Amino acid sequence: MARRPTFPPGAWPARMHVEMAAGYCGERSAEAFLSRVGTEYPAPCVKKGRRQLWLKEDLDRVIASHGLETVADVAEDL
Repeated sequence: MARRPTFPPGAWPARMHVEMAAGYCGERSAEAFLSRVGTEYPAPCVKKGRRQLWLKEDLDRVIASHGLETVADVAEDL
């Protein structure tokens, strides 16, 4: 039986599928996230058929450019 990958609470992978990327960016749904790809959010770094993956680093750059604090910023304050 294949074992499912796990992530510790609060950890985000370097590459994320659409649902995870949407959650990371605070969108209400994957569809809302996808409607903003190409305008507010970057295109996926991997796009092979239905498989689409976004880089956390690319999403962080967009979030930072909107003046929002990143996790690293908050950690520095502690």
